[in-house]
Amino acid sequence: MEFSYYPGCSLKGSAQELDDSFCSVSQKLGVVLREIPDWACCGASSAHMVDHYLEAALPAGDLIKAERMGHDVVAPCPGCHVRMKAASQRIFKEPELARQFPFKGTIKVLSGSEMFSLEAVMQRLKERKVKSLEGLKVVPYYGCLAVRPVEVVEPDDPENPVAMDKVLELLGAEVLSWPYKTDCCGGSLAVTRTDLVVKLSRKLLDMARSVGADALVTMCPMCQANLDTRQVDISKAAGRVYQMPILYLSEVIGLALKDTKANSWFDKHIVSPKKMLASKGLL
Repeated sequence: MEFSYYPGCSLKGSAQELDDSFCSVSQKLGVVLREIPDWACCGASSAHMVDHYLEAALPAGDLIKAERMGHDVVAPCPGCHVRMKAASQRIFKEPELARQFPFKGTIKVLSGSEMFSLEAVMQRLKERKVKSLEGLKVVPYYGCLAVRPVEVVEPDDPENPVAMDKVLELLGAEVLSWPYKTDCCGGSLAVTRTDLVVKLSRKLLDMARSVGADALVTMCPMCQANLDTRQVDISKAAGRVYQMPILYLSEVIGLALKDTKANSWFDKHIVSPKKMLASKGLL
């Protein structure tokens, strides 16, 4: 099983633990990831806000490279995923783009959670799982970009996505029910409206705690960074300590596969999950 791999900027910068864990567990599952050569930024951070042409042109170039490689492409970052899917759709609607970027549409663009929830990958997870995650209580957090815009992302369910839920349940974790799977954490307003970001993030952390979660699980680098780093500010504002680990799905999979690199991933977290995981015999 092979995929073209588009890591994107975040996974090579602030979210290296996502890149490391995604590639490591994929290898353990026998999933071959072939990184797109000389890939360019998808434009998710700025281009799509200021230039309608660049919004499509940047990811279109990477789509063409991936198509030449002959495999479906996986983009773990939801921001990159939505930009690539949007570009693939626009090329077939806008003749000028089609002339400049001869993408034929012979490959699919998958998110990280979509790849892990594929039936064939789930079967490998079931067969190669070394340790059950029984006793670990988690809430899956998809965030905005994993489900919106609905017509672009085409999620399994825009209100109640279950791709991560299925993987986590297969691994033995207890997936808790909560109604905030797709609420915004405010990550995109981190610089301009810090007050609003603290409010939105605190609500998510409070709700996760209220249902008894040991950790929140996501696949979005922006959401993870925001919820992980904001807990210091939230603790000061609330007058009590917030220490909710924010884990990537690929890191949790690594625990079930007993990946020896897990400690190095968790070292990069602001809120360390090590003590909690060790108390449950998972680390």
